[in-house]
Amino acid sequence: MRGVQVRISEQTKENPSLWRLIRRKIENMLLKVLVVILSVLVAGIAIICYTPLPTGIHDPVRTELFMGLMKLVTFVMKIRKFFGYGSFLNNVKILQNSIKLEGVLPSAKHGDVQVTREVIENVPVIIYRPNTASVVSPAMVYFHGGGWVLMTADDYDSTTYHFAKETNIVVISVDYRRAPQFPFPVPVQDCLVVTRYFLKNGLQFGIDVSKIGVGGDSAGGNLAAAVALALTREKSGLPSLKFQVLLFPVLQAFDLRLPSYVDMNDSMPILTTRIMAAYNSLYLGLEEDNTEYYSWLMSENQHIPPEMRTSKFADFVSVKNLPKMFRTANRTATEITASYDQDVYNKIKDIIVDPLFSPLMSPDLTGLPTTFIHACEFDVLRDEAMIYSKRLQDAGVKVKFHFGHGGYHADILRMAPDFLWSESGRVAFSAVCNFITSVVQK
Repeated sequence: MRGVQVRISEQTKENPSLWRLIRRKIENMLLKVLVVILSVLVAGIAIICYTPLPTGIHDPVRTELFMGLMKLVTFVMKIRKFFGYGSFLNNVKILQNSIKLEGVLPSAKHGDVQVTREVIENVPVIIYRPNTASVVSPAMVYFHGGGWVLMTADDYDSTTYHFAKETNIVVISVDYRRAPQFPFPVPVQDCLVVTRYFLKNGLQFGIDVSKIGVGGDSAGGNLAAAVALALTREKSGLPSLKFQVLLFPVLQAFDLRLPSYVDMNDSMPILTTRIMAAYNSLYLGLEEDNTEYYSWLMSENQHIPPEMRTSKFADFVSVKNLPKMFRTANRTATEITASYDQDVYNKIKDIIVDPLFSPLMSPDLTGLPTTFIHACEFDVLRDEAMIYSKRLQDAGVKVKFHFGHGGYHADILRMAPDFLWSESGRVAFSAVCNFITSVVQK
């Protein structure tokens, strides 16, 4: 063997072109191997990220790309869990601290909106004032989404900036404290403190206190609805809210087997029934280490006793408040058994029917401000938004209801690059801005 190697070496020394030929063949072989490896990786990532989208989704190409990114993040979390590093709670805490913006916010660099940080009654806020806004301007106090657990006002910088820019009013983005470190009622108390402060002292910030509204998306929509309920009921002497904007809001944790929960449970990776149930459990203040159990329990409606399903509270979330075409799920849900976890129910029974936690549990919705509600067609939260809209209208509240045909949870937000922003999100965003503009001009 050694003799063969010596002869090859001597031949290549005597014939450089032969050496170049051998080297080229080796390089081509390595290149082919690399191409095969990369092809397998790309195919694997494509399989992992692929989401079979429901029929009727808008902009399927953009949506597929966006969903693919979400599924890739989910896959990484599953890998972490497999190796013992990725419980739901651990992933939440990593994501809670993943984005820390320092100094000037990106939106301030545009130069058309003044962006400042303030601390109101120990709660950080970001204030967006368009350069063309009136000296005494209407305002919206905005509460970000993220399941009361994720995201910050900084993360929402692009969304709140665009709301201010497009409506030409002041937007106050509230960085409320989050679960699990600060469960209910801390986040809603932070939001109430800030809103009351601006209703009382808004003029100091160039804000017309007679034209202040609240808004929020998802869990932030829950907080906005709760704040509007609380301020409408209390006799504080403060000006009334001018409007509320509720974007695909969370409005209850009583029944997680509404048709939209059943149909969209695992078809849209942004928000599934189990993930929503996990957020609910953390906001409720249930033990963090058992989040996965509580997530399963609530997604199966095993957190409430059978008699609660025939109580007045069940009527508040009844599918009878839905249009007929949405009253029955297209999928077959597993049957709800009579068993339930009494210990869990004892811990949450007072909170789960508290209107500050579940606005849909309020028996009286009269007197609330003019309301904009955006419900996404392909979202587990779709039905509760539609039910709330119906109950508000029955209570005599003026409601502008926007049904996002082809839309999905969070489609309205301005976080991803514009080329990933779906048409349903663009239409909904424009509808929100038109609503705000029309209301504050009255």
